[in-house]
Amino acid sequence: METKFYITIGRQKGAGGLEIAKRLSEEFGIPFYDKQLLDIAAKESGLSKDVFMNIDERRGSKFISGFFSGIMGSLYTEYGASSGINREELFRIQSESIQHIANRESAIFVGRCADYILRERNACLNVFITATGDDRVERLLECNKIKDAERYTRDEMIELLEKSDSKRENYYNYFTYKQWGAAASYDLCLNSSLLGIEGCVSIIKDIVKSKGWI
Repeated sequence: METKFYITIGRQKGAGGLEIAKRLSEEFGIPFYDKQLLDIAAKESGLSKDVFMNIDERRGSKFISGFFSGIMGSLYTEYGASSGINREELFRIQSESIQHIANRESAIFVGRCADYILRERNACLNVFITATGDDRVERLLECNKIKDAERYTRDEMIELLEKSDSKRENYYNYFTYKQWGAAASYDLCLNSSLLGIEGCVSIIKDIVKSKGWI
């Protein structure tokens, strides 16, 4: 029977994590999931997608250090408060959606603490992608992903990226008890500025093959 396997990709904004996920999806013939997870979680829970978008990879409370700390119900998103759904419950729903996908098929997951959610799965490679600030800015400018880019200097654009990364870091650290971007939190950390997108894809592909997953 064919082995199901999973690749999770954490990434700095603009480091090419999504592009690498797409290329790996093509190489292996398996789906990748990024923001599609929000649609799936909304559909499975019967909640509005806006509820999930409002907490998507955003920080937890700065006063509470971990997922199980504090009183359930004390942390609400703007949408969650009005619907009676707290941040932890939304994370649980999204986690279940990721597990449902993993039960069904091999897949690549981008962000959303997928490495932590799938931590009990043996055939899972957890990767983090980083890059220099200038390369990240260039990639986002090429994709028109920096709104009103003409308003900002290069240093200001890098500062915007760092603020975006800070939100991802706080979200990840809050729900996983691990450190976002730290080598010890992942199986493999790659610098796309040094290796290029194709170089990163090649390394990940070789590891998956060496594990006998394909």
